[in-house]
Amino acid sequence: MSKFFSFILHSRLENVMAVAVSTALLVLLLTTRLFHSFSFGPLDFIFIMLPIGILGVKSLLGLLLSPESNAGEDMAPTKYLVLFFQPLLKIVRDWFPFLLLSACYYSLYTNLALRISPHTVDLELSKIDASILGNQASFLLEPFIHPWLTDFLNSIYFSHMLIFPGVALYFYLAGEEKAFRRLMMGFLTIMLMGMISYLLFPAVGPVKFFADQYTRDLQGQMLSRTADYIINVGRVGFDCFPSLHVGIPLLLSFYLRDYRRKMFIPAMIYVALMCIATIYLRYHYLIDVIAAFAYAPAAYFLNDFLLHRWPGEQIQKPPAKSI
Repeated sequence: MSKFFSFILHSRLENVMAVAVSTALLVLLLTTRLFHSFSFGPLDFIFIMLPIGILGVKSLLGLLLSPESNAGEDMAPTKYLVLFFQPLLKIVRDWFPFLLLSACYYSLYTNLALRISPHTVDLELSKIDASILGNQASFLLEPFIHPWLTDFLNSIYFSHMLIFPGVALYFYLAGEEKAFRRLMMGFLTIMLMGMISYLLFPAVGPVKFFADQYTRDLQGQMLSRTADYIINVGRVGFDCFPSLHVGIPLLLSFYLRDYRRKMFIPAMIYVALMCIATIYLRYHYLIDVIAAFAYAPAAYFLNDFLLHRWPGEQIQKPPAKSI
């Protein structure tokens, strides 16, 4: 037993997190009626499988075109296959925990949310917004609805699926493993924080809660209709408080400040546009966006705390840099 715990403590933290959450999910699935089926969100393929696919194709082409690929003719077949596929296995090892937890993220919300908390908190969230603004933010934005603005903000909202994995892929290809692991561990941390919050405080969002009270439709062209269709097919039902569409890019901006400080200001401009998009498109309440500005720093510091103290492959935060 001591060897088992020693093995766990000296494994990568992201692997331990993935196995722990997946095991808990499996126990719920097999032993209770709280969680009755497993679903894999289609957008999870875009979010995680896209960089894995790019890396896999790049690695495979590199192996096939390498002049050293013929050097294994005299090797034993088993050893040759192990050496040949080793780069691909490393990619799977590095990215698989994030794929696994993304799947768990989607699956838990579709089945478990209203079984843990049977009533949505949309009324409470909307009351908080009303106390801040005197009305709902999405109602106040109705006079500004315009097809080109809807298209633009839909593209911003949808780009969330590409920006974060794109930056993670960049650090991975650049060989900056510590930056990659901090970035992706921060992603796992804020995802788990969001998961807990969504299960405790499920909400459908203004687009459904106030569906019969809007006086204007969100007019848009083909771009908006396509993006809206993809988002609604892939999104989970009760993922409002906090807005991870704001929280994850905000968290990303902190890591860009650490490693690519010239990108911090553009990243914050992107965060500001995402704040507007989530409210204009009626996916989130204002308080969801405000909460993201608490969750992202909390995930950033909690992640560094865990990575610095975890026995297996510790990662230090780089020295502070001026912007």
